[in-house]
Amino acid sequence: MANGVAWITTTWIGGLEDPMGTLRPLEDEADLEIKLDSSGVHLNEEELLEGLPGVVATLPSNDSYTARVLAAAPDLRIISRTGVGLNAIDLAAAAENGIVVTHAAGQNRDSVAEHTFGLMLGAARKIPWMDKGVRGGGWAGLRIPASPLKGKTLGIIGLGNIGKQVALRASAFGMEIIACDIVRDERFAAEVGVYFHSLEEVASRADYLSCHLPLTPETRGIVSRVLLKLMKPGAFLINTARGPVVDIDALAEALASGGIRGAGIDVFPEEPPDVSHPLFGLENLIVTPHAAGVGEDACENCVRHAVRAVVDYMAGRVPSDVANPEVLEKVGLTA
Repeated sequence: MANGVAWITTTWIGGLEDPMGTLRPLEDEADLEIKLDSSGVHLNEEELLEGLPGVVATLPSNDSYTARVLAAAPDLRIISRTGVGLNAIDLAAAAENGIVVTHAAGQNRDSVAEHTFGLMLGAARKIPWMDKGVRGGGWAGLRIPASPLKGKTLGIIGLGNIGKQVALRASAFGMEIIACDIVRDERFAAEVGVYFHSLEEVASRADYLSCHLPLTPETRGIVSRVLLKLMKPGAFLINTARGPVVDIDALAEALASGGIRGAGIDVFPEEPPDVSHPLFGLENLIVTPHAAGVGEDACENCVRHAVRAVVDYMAGRVPSDVANPEVLEKVGLTA
């Protein structure tokens, strides 16, 4: 008889070539029955409460693991996130209920970094607008001078796993790189040629300002109306981090007034966003559906990482990337 059920609700499943092959260690090594939800939507409290009885492990995307849900899931022992962000999980409540939470730190960093550059190039060279124009019969009038990347200054807010990958790519493009972070990796900065400055100076000097921050009380709304006013009129803002780090009302105003030249946004305060917002009527904006991390390699890496965390936990080993380490002693594991 199986040790329990592993409930797979991650939206990353759609990016796997062989989903059941990737998940098989849950059966073969952890002796868990696989319950696969391939609906591709994030589950709310009620849906989780209905589905969690008997579930020992979950592999979610951004499902809402609130204190109410966690208190009502006595069988649940581990939540193994297939992404990086933890905003949908009440970590303190998980620890209180003896539930280990892990996440796939760094597993999608290359995908997000590449998408960041896709947004930068698309916004700077106006690729979506030209594509639409050519399909509509336009030609000569669409061939307008584009802002280059070479020789321009990239400002990175948050030089962590993803920010570093963006910096490496910016170096290859011949960009000057400046950054701000509360933790400064001076060795990496020296090797790549990144110069640390204050948030305000990074914003005021950057031709391209790219956000790579986790969402915390301190980072919520960090790209504010005040910060946007510090940016150059010819600058571009890129956000592939978390939606609430940018004040989208202020961003819409800055784009509409010419306060900044353009933006590429992959994440929003509410998802899916309300497309009636003034932001979505602007032509100097590229938007994508929180897809930066959804590279084929990233999907595979993240799900494999999450599966391994569950296998390790069920074998009595401390899994990688535990987000609430205070729970380990409570569940009998030693870090």
